[in-house]
Amino acid sequence: MLKKKRTQVSRRDFLRMSAAGAFIAAAGDSAAAPLVSHVNHEWVLENKRIRVTVTPENGGITVLDKGAKYLWRQPGEKPAGSGSPMFRNVLPLANPNNGITFIADFGMTNGVPNTLRVTMAIQGDKADLEITAVGLNVDQQVNDFRFLPPFLLDTPNGALAVTDYCDGHLFPLRMKPFPRTWYEADRLDMPWLGVCDLEKGMGYALILDTSDDAAVECRAYPTVNGEVYAPQIIWHPQKGRYGYPRRIIYRFFPKGGYVTAAKLFRSYAKERGLLVTLDEKAERNPNVRRLFGAVDVWGDASLAFAKEAKSLGVEKMLIHGESKPEEMAAINALGYLTSAYDDYCDIEPLEPGKEPDSNHDLIPQHVVLMANGKRMTAWLTYDKKTQFMKRCPAYWVPTAEIVIPNVLSEYPYLGRFIDVTTAEALYECYDPNHPLCKTDKRHCGEDLLDYVTSLGLALGGEHGIWWGSRYQNYIEGMMSGGRFFWPAGYLIHPKSKDEKFAVGVDTWEAYEKWGIGHEWRVPLWELVFHDCVIPTWYWGDSNDFLLDAAPDVTPKKNAFNVLYGTMPMLWADKGGSWHKNRVVFLQTCRNVCHLHEVVASAEMVSHEFVTKNHSVQRTRFSNGVKVVVNFGKEPYSLRMDGKKWLLPQNGFYAKGPGIEQSRAIIDGKIVTEIRAGNYHFTDIEV
Repeated sequence: MLKKKRTQVSRRDFLRMSAAGAFIAAAGDSAAAPLVSHVNHEWVLENKRIRVTVTPENGGITVLDKGAKYLWRQPGEKPAGSGSPMFRNVLPLANPNNGITFIADFGMTNGVPNTLRVTMAIQGDKADLEITAVGLNVDQQVNDFRFLPPFLLDTPNGALAVTDYCDGHLFPLRMKPFPRTWYEADRLDMPWLGVCDLEKGMGYALILDTSDDAAVECRAYPTVNGEVYAPQIIWHPQKGRYGYPRRIIYRFFPKGGYVTAAKLFRSYAKERGLLVTLDEKAERNPNVRRLFGAVDVWGDASLAFAKEAKSLGVEKMLIHGESKPEEMAAINALGYLTSAYDDYCDIEPLEPGKEPDSNHDLIPQHVVLMANGKRMTAWLTYDKKTQFMKRCPAYWVPTAEIVIPNVLSEYPYLGRFIDVTTAEALYECYDPNHPLCKTDKRHCGEDLLDYVTSLGLALGGEHGIWWGSRYQNYIEGMMSGGRFFWPAGYLIHPKSKDEKFAVGVDTWEAYEKWGIGHEWRVPLWELVFHDCVIPTWYWGDSNDFLLDAAPDVTPKKNAFNVLYGTMPMLWADKGGSWHKNRVVFLQTCRNVCHLHEVVASAEMVSHEFVTKNHSVQRTRFSNGVKVVVNFGKEPYSLRMDGKKWLLPQNGFYAKGPGIEQSRAIIDGKIVTEIRAGNYHFTDIEV
């Protein structure tokens, strides 16, 4: 019978693997500079924290994390001597002496090998393995091709951490069917994935330093302990060719799990200039602070609504829509932030003699031309009667320069909501008059966001993406789970959980598990960007959107807002809680917004599952605020700050400078109490 190999490294194996030669063993623990050696047909890159072993004959790579004493292996390694070398012409890097370079083939295109020169390096005493790949002929035509095999986590509690069009999920690596197996990297909200052990804490963050033309596939690989999923990079061509150098970074860590992985990306974001805080943004535009403690409201932009909301204690609101200029000025004077909807992506034909505006332009001249010679379609109305076309991003800023100054000359808006731009994928344009690669398209998006903020407007957008974090102040959709079973974009309220709107859409059970389920969602976005951008729910998935189909979802969404320190969203039209159930509207504002005002510009320091079933969760913020929420059906007994609290389902306790609030069971009744500065509120639910 075959004995199972242990992936966890014993002390004896650890010492043996650390001793590739006397000079490595002697210097590896003390020298800060990486060492590169060639021993027994293997190349070794080593510093204090990791030891990378490369075997050219079979193309195998292993990484020993010295802190975790865990050996990361790849799947499907060929035995040494089984054929021609996979890695050819291996040479050490001369300056700096911290890595190696080699040539390797990664599949074929039309019978021609996809040949790359690969560089692997480690930096100083960091646990980073940096890998760069350059095509030997950058103009060679290529199809999609797989890059290096992934590193496997062969433990019982492994999980994949990913921002898959939401603020974060954990997917157990042994779950079948695996929830998602393919990600286009340009639609990862942050270009990294974490592989980590939820119990022991070791893992790595796989950062796609060049994510514009990449994808990630999670496949099941056999191990000694059964199949386990792992992420592998796939490179797309840039307009059919190799194009620019491709780069990934593996950042290994011995403890901390998905929180450490997120913080490692936060440090990467800071290095790249992506980490611009809300406090910094507010220094340039003080109106940004109007978002701290605000509720995001759609459906009524009238002065009458604003005055009534103010009289009922709603101190801060982000109000979308148009009213008379003098009414809008009065709304601003109430301390609210007025904002306009805008979209430069989806267009209809421009009438003769008119100039382009947000939704009209020259068709087909200014429409994206795809590689197949067809013009790109965009939004299709729900009745299938109106087909919009996709305006080429090259025309976004020129059009905005026409539209927005004209609007501001009449209406005193303080903000602007840019739809679609940060919610859609990157794409190429092949029109010779306005050609774009995917990177060009991303830059067009950045330029548009930069232009809007240059006008002194607080900037919001549909969903969020890492490259928008420098500019956006709030983003709608990040709190939602990335998949819906109703056409949320069309703002159709489901009447029941069984309602079906289209073929092939997700069921209520899928939404309940991955959309608003608490077991496997985690605040990865907030762990990185909480103090930079304010996330909220999608407008077709707002706190109060399911009052007919599932009213119990509203208190759960409120609890998520409390736990994550984020902004709620509500509707003031006839279908929203302002008219349907004003108690829900005001309760959401009270329970969420006072806390949000305190933590809005603070870094989320940590998130943790307090109970094994993940029902009770805790977050901490850099200003000292701590929050505990119970999502479970059973009450949870909490001891905190010398007090005892019995938290019901969706109950919470939050405490820190300037805030103390709870929703707890007292004498058999659910009591909500909020103390924030001079504000004191108590409510007993009947």
